[in-house]
Amino acid sequence: METNYFSNNKTPALQLHNLKIKYNCLNNKLKNGKLVWKQKVKPSEYSKEYVITLKYDGITPEVYLYNQGIMQKKDDYIPHCYERVFINENNEYVKLCLYYPKYKEWTRNMFLSETVIPWAIEWLKYYELWRITGKWLGGGMIHEKK
Repeated sequence: METNYFSNNKTPALQLHNLKIKYNCLNNKLKNGKLVWKQKVKPSEYSKEYVITLKYDGITPEVYLYNQGIMQKKDDYIPHCYERVFINENNEYVKLCLYYPKYKEWTRNMFLSETVIPWAIEWLKYYELWRITGKWLGGGMIHEKK
């Protein structure tokens, strides 16, 4: 296998280093080339505080909200999510849809701290507005209701 030493792809270790410079972290782990980053965020001064969990395997970043009260009941539809799992009111998670992979809005040569983390915070802002208005004002692709 040929190695491209001139690749601009950011490794999970480099991503972790950059995240630590830019943000305060609750918890992080880098094991077997996979990064898990947990961080408190507040989309606006009027928002509640959330804890986001970023998982990055060197290829695709994924952002989750675990037990944050995003889902209010089992069949609660949340727009712009890949997964919604409701076990009970204290045990649920949502995997956020932050970009459209087919359009290459995020690539491995981008820093997570400058793209995915701000996008997650923005997603939360639009989520809160959606809860108030019933309309998703953040744009993006339409997801099927599951």
